[in-house]
Amino acid sequence: MWLHTSKRPVKVAVSDTLGGGSILQRYLTDAPAQHTAVGERFAQRRRHLQDQCADLPSYFGTQNSENAVKEHLTIDTKHNLVYCAIEKIGSTFWKRVYQILSGFKNVSDPFEIQGIRAYEGYLTAKGLPFDRIHYILKNSKKFMFVREPYERLLSGYVDKLFAPNAAYWAFIGTFITQTFRANATEEAKKCGHDVTFEEFVLYFIYSQHNNLRRDAHFVPNFEHCRPCEIDYEYIGKLETFKEDTLFLLKELQLDSEVRFTDFQTETERDAIVDAADYVYSMQKAITKCMSMHEALFRCYRKLQIRGIISTDVEYPFIREGERDISIEEYKRNLLTAHAHSGPPESRKSNRREAFIEAYSTLSADVLLKLTNELSVDAKLFDYELVPKAFEKIENYKPEFSFFHIHL
Repeated sequence: MWLHTSKRPVKVAVSDTLGGGSILQRYLTDAPAQHTAVGERFAQRRRHLQDQCADLPSYFGTQNSENAVKEHLTIDTKHNLVYCAIEKIGSTFWKRVYQILSGFKNVSDPFEIQGIRAYEGYLTAKGLPFDRIHYILKNSKKFMFVREPYERLLSGYVDKLFAPNAAYWAFIGTFITQTFRANATEEAKKCGHDVTFEEFVLYFIYSQHNNLRRDAHFVPNFEHCRPCEIDYEYIGKLETFKEDTLFLLKELQLDSEVRFTDFQTETERDAIVDAADYVYSMQKAITKCMSMHEALFRCYRKLQIRGIISTDVEYPFIREGERDISIEEYKRNLLTAHAHSGPPESRKSNRREAFIEAYSTLSADVLLKLTNELSVDAKLFDYELVPKAFEKIENYKPEFSFFHIHL
């Protein structure tokens, strides 16, 4: 097996040493029992993964190449840490942490670094010789984050195809419209800017089954990190991202270098700013296929789908207007909309409703094929093979549509 460093699972040690005046210190000071519980949860996830690896003989059926896996292994030699970065699971956040740890960025709060600037300044295993990688893995603590596979697939669609993203329209969108849409218009074939979720899922099943046109943002969790061959001491989950992150920063002794003011608030503000920065950075390419007004509205919808802006807060601009909106004005209005959206708990239903709406567009046959493609992820990381939410998708009629755009 490739880069085998497996060991028997061990109980996660919990340190009582505290440092600094960050939210991390307050979290651990106020809830040491919770910290211990999170450590036990990490240990249970590790045991579950090792048990499943032993029971899945077809695990190697479809996997990224070794070079692709190496690109995802992010290394910090100073602290002897290896993080396997998986797209759509907080990887931008952790790459910014690595920028801080490497000294590339002279800040302590990762949210002070622009999300679109988070892709340099740290070491990966790409290009390193086998013996060097083997030594690093053997002598480092290793961690990864995973996500419920159906949620991650939908998130990839929303971020890369539904929301304005000219690069993915050109690379993936055009292939989808040309291959999976009957009677596609010449504009759709050329732009790939209006791919539906059903078309996207058909593409995903095709790409996995045929090992063609695959992309890291959609490929299942397990393929990025080889978790049955590399023994990750810590497996975090996006569903418990805040708790897992705070635990890891303390457990891996990074809390003196990485600090936050308010993790939840900074996370949501960061998502808003990053979404605005990204759409304006591609404005010239986007407007070759879509008006900027529709692009900005889709960006707003993305934030509603993510549960960052409430569906009760109206889009702050006249949708059919032709007035140019500056990035500063756009950000300011998004942040205001967020401020009027209530607490995070009141917005959780956004994600659930968007999930049901999207998957209700798929036929039973397509859902069955999709379940087969996502089954390894579900088994390895202890998720439902078929989400319980699917019980609600038959004849589903949403009161609020996240995906139908009417300008």
